[in-house]
Formats: sequence, C-alpha cells, structure tokens
Amino acid sequence: MNRIATDSLLTTMSTFTPSHLGKWEALYNRLIGQETMPLTEEMVWMVGNKPGLIAIMHDGEPIFIAGVKDIGKALSEYISGSVQCEFRTSIAISELGASPRSAAERAKKGPLADRINKTIRQYRFNVAPATQANVEKLADAFRIVADPRFNGPTAQANAILDSLPR
Repeated sequence: MNRIATDSLLTTMSTFTPSHLGKWEALYNRLIGQETMPLTEEMVWMVGNKPGLIAIMHDGEPIFIAGVKDIGKALSEYISGSVQCEFRTSIAISELGASPRSAAERAKKGPLADRINKTIRQYRFNVAPATQANVEKLADAFRIVADPRFNGPTAQANAILDSLPR
C-alpha cells in the first residue's frame, strides 16, 4: 500500500461515531445526549445502587465515562474524595497540574482535594443502566466513541507520551 492510502486508512480507522456501537447506540445517546444533573450530594442521593454507566459532563461535552458496580457509591466517591478515585485523580493531573505520582493520594484530602471539590461543582452527570456483565465493555466502547477529556483515547495517549523519559 502506498503512503497516502495508508495515511487515509489510519485516519478513517481512528474516527469512531455512535453508529459504530450498533445496538448500543441508543444507550450511548441516552447517556451522553440527555438532560444532565449537577454533580452534587443533593442530586446523587437519589441515584440507586445498581450497576451502570456514568458520564460526567462539562459544557455539554463528556469529560469522563465510567462503568461501575454501584452508581450511587461511585458518584458519592467522586464528590467526597474519601477514597482513591480515578476521576478525582484525573482532575488533579489534567486540570490542576498535580504530579501523576502523588495525585491519587493528594486528591483524597488536603489543599488539592479542596481545589478538586471546587472544580467538581461545575460538572454535571448522567447515568444509564447496564448489566454487571456488560458494564466495563460498554464503558470502554463509549470512551472510544466519545473520547472524553479525562479518560478517552486521546487523554491516554497524551499521558503515555508525557511519561516518556526526558
């Protein structure tokens, strides 16, 4: 194959749309496209303890997508910071410039945790049900299509490049 054809093929392969999800497109649209709720304790308490998908949104764009065993518990952890949490760690690193080595621990309590709490107030969320067997596979597929700012393919690729020895 010549270089132009190869570059064209690679460009085409890396662009995914919701239609690539097949029968899961409606669930994706429900998660990403519906009305969102503020990411606050007042809104989280009414979310059940069922497995499902969480989309954290900012200015109408998905910034984090997760598949979890307990939606209510996961959202509470995002807000409280009482345990190590991938979402809070991602905010610390991407938005607040924290070191990847210490971000997870510092995101739980202290000054960095307070800054994360302030940042979280501007985010909104939406949830969608999913079976325990499918939750991780769906979250992975939705991350590829949406390419959220904190845990999408672009963010992961940038983190890999940033971690290269200098």
